[in-house]
Amino acid sequence: MADSEISRTLPAITPGKTDVDEGAIKNLPYQIDRRNLLPVAARLLSARIAESAGKRRESGPTPVRELWTRWYAYHHHCARSARLRKKLAADMLQAAGGLPISELERVGDDGSVAVRSFAAMKSIAKLDVASKAELRERRKQWKEADQRLGYSAVAALEQELAEQAGILGRVMLIARPSSMTEIAAKLHCLIVTHDPGLKLEDTPWPELRTMLKDLIRIAGTQNPKTSAGTADDAVETKREVSL
Repeated sequence: MADSEISRTLPAITPGKTDVDEGAIKNLPYQIDRRNLLPVAARLLSARIAESAGKRRESGPTPVRELWTRWYAYHHHCARSARLRKKLAADMLQAAGGLPISELERVGDDGSVAVRSFAAMKSIAKLDVASKAELRERRKQWKEADQRLGYSAVAALEQELAEQAGILGRVMLIARPSSMTEIAAKLHCLIVTHDPGLKLEDTPWPELRTMLKDLIRIAGTQNPKTSAGTADDAVETKREVSL
């Protein structure tokens, strides 16, 4: 896979254009549960932050809303690259006929050990010529498949995106929020980072998920003109929220 093909598959990071549509707030579901909590939160936050994108801000630290937008863009593309990498990994195994490893018998051991490099092979007392030839051939096939499919490039891109998302997430979590929307953004980032499958049952994770839903419930009915304000400006919602 050429670099241009990878770029088309994984678009450049474009903060502010991550799954936002005009009906993002109006079309929020009446029931929010584990299946849709994080996607709904991301959709609402993207819409609310986009509403204030054109507003001027005072000089100083980057506000949470801007940090969240950048973080979510990196997280979004990292997730896409992870899905592509997994697909390419399966294609690589099929094209190369297996992993670039060789089973080598070790003196005095029962069974065998998987060897992935000639350096590892040299560390074993008894060298197996056939295994060495097998390893060389498998590595050649793996390299040829990698050149065709671009697996290593996608894996490297995924790691780079994950590192950038991690940096932005850590900065955002210590940044001072100035609105209810920004508090929700920080909580969303925290849960996505540490409990992406919403499976943790130990305190405080169930409580944090409930808090995020409460914030979404309030923000979903907020007047757009006050969406950047405090929680005191929010109105009650009639949406049913259950976990």
